Amino acid sequence: MQPRDIRDARARLGELWGKARPLFTSELAAALRLSGSNASKTVLDMERGKALISGPVSALVELYLAGVCPPDGIPEGGRGSGIREQLERQNE
Repeated sequence: MQPRDIRDARARLGELWGKARPLFTSELAAALRLSGSNASKTVLDMERGKALISGPVSALVELYLAGVCPPDGIPEGGRGSGIREQLERQNE
């Protein structure tokens, strides 16, 4: 998988998952279960070719594009809605 494929996947998954827009980087990071405070930046770095797109990330993106939904559901997102915020909402 190439950097452009990650960017294209965000756009396609946004459509597939009913967002009517590309996924935010925080949403894709959550769907990939990337952790840490820089998870959104990791997605951006993968899109820019600055971070390795691992085999597991590549496989998971391909599964999502084939119609598989994330086991935790489709992430909700927006500005200020990173993984930490999503986890806090789940624990409420």
